[in-house]
Amino acid sequence: MTEGYLENGVYWRHNGFWPGRETMIFVHGLSGSSSAWIPYEQKFGKKFNLLFFDLRGHGKSVKKADGDYYVLENISGDIAALAERFKLQKFILVGHSLGAILAMDFARRHKKKVSRLILLAPNYRANKTWRAKIVNFFLLFAGITEPMPFEERIGVHIDYRRFFGTGDWDAGRMYADIRNTSLKVYYRCLREAKKFDGEKFIAGMDMPVLIVHGRKDTIFPAADSARLAKKMPNARLEILPDANHILVLNNFRETGKIMEDFLFNPPR
Repeated sequence: MTEGYLENGVYWRHNGFWPGRETMIFVHGLSGSSSAWIPYEQKFGKKFNLLFFDLRGHGKSVKKADGDYYVLENISGDIAALAERFKLQKFILVGHSLGAILAMDFARRHKKKVSRLILLAPNYRANKTWRAKIVNFFLLFAGITEPMPFEERIGVHIDYRRFFGTGDWDAGRMYADIRNTSLKVYYRCLREAKKFDGEKFIAGMDMPVLIVHGRKDTIFPAADSARLAKKMPNARLEILPDANHILVLNNFRETGKIMEDFLFNPPR
């Protein structure tokens, strides 16, 4: 894999851009990093050009104190910057959780660039679910982090193999993630995710879309993905009965197989 940085400090890596291959861009979730996609590198790397990046303040991307650095539009704009950096005219966009929100935000702004959209455990109206009350509770503590000392630094890529099979609220995984990302960045990105509301534009996203959700997801309800699929004109919905929100790690085989089937047999 070749790796590097955008001028704004966002880390990226890719497996090469081979002529005749489609490109897939992967967007990870809140407080995680692109190392969560390593099994997908191995599965899809021989057939697709793969591009991964760490969200601002996550993984090996630079963590900055500036609050505007983490505005949702700016983060999803990094996908556009990557497409420009590598001269990508059209690509498949894959996002998990917050990454799915960012993927939808990018796709509505740059619809012609997204050939297919894969949303894993997404939510298109995070501010309208009862779980938003839990988020509001967490955000009550966000102000505490503002006066805390903040070092602009680069984090690491966590080896997620030790967290395979963990629950949505696994303390060990969450501690490792938030420690790597920092509480300040975590709260700022959480606040931005809560602002997202796709009600007004998702019906206009008519590219082939795959939605995969775990029925046991306690962070974003699977019922919202069912509603999302009905609102999108060209969407395919797959519900994994025994999966939770961490299906990217816990259910790689099923998720990867569904993705593979979609990529070679998209809805018409």
